[in-house]
Amino acid sequence: MEKKERVYPKGLIGFKPHEKAPSFVLVKVCITLNDLIAWCKENPQHLTDYKGNKQLVLQITSGDKGISFSVDDFKPSEKKAEKDDLLF
Repeated sequence: MEKKERVYPKGLIGFKPHEKAPSFVLVKVCITLNDLIAWCKENPQHLTDYKGNKQLVLQITSGDKGISFSVDDFKPSEKKAEKDDLLF
């Protein structure tokens, strides 16, 4: 399978929670709206449509460079019905 290059939208920054944060806090997120909105307008191919609303689906990951946000471009493959799968 071909490995796709990750796409990182602008305007999102993730931080580890403050040391005194409650245990249910997983990540602290800073969103710079002007940067994120501009990025979405420049990259409409990464937006999805759900019930008439545009959405940006993200994966939150943790790695060597800390917490990052990347576009989740997973699309399930369409399964074609085979003879054995048909009910009648």
